[in-house]
Amino acid sequence: MSDEPGPKRQGYKVWRNPTQPGEPVKYMGEFFPPAGQCHILGCDLKQLGFGPGEYTVLAPPGRPYAGLFSKWRKVVIPN
Repeated sequence: MSDEPGPKRQGYKVWRNPTQPGEPVKYMGEFFPPAGQCHILGCDLKQLGFGPGEYTVLAPPGRPYAGLFSKWRKVVIPN
């Protein structure tokens, strides 16, 4: 038995895209998909408390399912 910890679990990094010209992109943090899901969807962000708008999501590196989704993905939460 090894005392070394396993690989660090990495979440999806999320940025809120500007709603008006001149506004900066805002980093919102790192989040994990719900249990049994392999990607974060708009409904997941909404459930986490994110408001309406457009978000950019970066998938964690080295996932076996990474080929199923784009590394960068736009997610929209409607009004």
